[in-house]
Amino acid sequence: MNDPLPPAPVTVPDWFVDRAQTRTAATAVCRRRRAVGITTSLSGAGGFGKTTLAAAVCARWRVRWRFRSRMFPALRPRIFSVTIGRDVRGRAAVAAKVAEVTRFITGNTTEFDDPALARAHLGRLLDKRPRTLLVLDDVWEAEQLDPFLTGGRRCVRLVTTRNPALLPPAAKRIPVDQMSRDQAKAVLTWNLPPLPEPLVDALLKSTGRWALLLRLTNRLISEQRAAGADPTATAQRILHQLRGNGPAAVDDPATVWNLDDPRLRNQAVKASIEAATTLLPPGGQDRFTELGIFAEDESIPITAVALLWQASGQLAEDQTRTLCRNLERLSLLTLDPRNGGTISLHDVIRDYLRGHLGSTALGPVFKGG
Repeated sequence: MNDPLPPAPVTVPDWFVDRAQTRTAATAVCRRRRAVGITTSLSGAGGFGKTTLAAAVCARWRVRWRFRSRMFPALRPRIFSVTIGRDVRGRAAVAAKVAEVTRFITGNTTEFDDPALARAHLGRLLDKRPRTLLVLDDVWEAEQLDPFLTGGRRCVRLVTTRNPALLPPAAKRIPVDQMSRDQAKAVLTWNLPPLPEPLVDALLKSTGRWALLLRLTNRLISEQRAAGADPTATAQRILHQLRGNGPAAVDDPATVWNLDDPRLRNQAVKASIEAATTLLPPGGQDRFTELGIFAEDESIPITAVALLWQASGQLAEDQTRTLCRNLERLSLLTLDPRNGGTISLHDVIRDYLRGHLGSTALGPVFKGG
């Protein structure tokens, strides 16, 4: 069997703030368990940092040592991370995803139309493998998870999901929800000069201590500061926008933190994204919105984005790359410079973009590959 070299170790962002869930999950995957789930305690809510926490688990020395190659310990550990995503639905799509993961881990290129056959095939191959960690990120349905739970006596599964009910009964469920005050403050104020404590407290309340919104707010203040703006004055303006459109604007205090409510999620994301997009050059907000046409959880080649933006905004490829870099600095997308450059969107941000495009203007959804 052509066993491919495991992927390069994951990189944990500098702004990451360690949480108790990281240590709990690292302990769980290093035990002899069949599966472990990292889930949010709010079903359906995204942006609490599950994916980043999973990356931090994989980066821990203890985890890397546990899944090292005994024959070649200097090589990369056997840790494989794959994103499932909401759009993988139906027998054909699930079978195709299982085949993709099989190639990624084992190098085997056999494909099946039937998810049950693909599942059995992957299970047999996993049974032959040494100790392996398989990270299944952004799982939405049981039909997406089930094919990856067969076989693999020495394969540990680390799952991130918004639906804890789909996890097997033996899974260790680790809720990931809003950050503690100290954790949230660390993300909010990362690499910023001291802000007045009452202002910090007000921002923490208005963001719901939601990791995604905290990071967006931090980058917005940082970008304005880099252009000479006063950080405190900028933070006050952002607070005003969040109070006008975000979770803290809700009249009923009992529902402020219920980010499982689509209305509250949309309000919070809308306020944060629209504050950030004011810093884009003319036409930048429209170009950013157009990224909503791409399929969920795809690594999108910048060359594909350049084709889109050349048609819609007459942007040359170098202008496309510059705009993507600006969007990354604002934490509106993730940019990977390898292999010619790719971008990816958090699905919460993508949902906002697709809603902003509107069903009549959306047009086709493009795959990144």
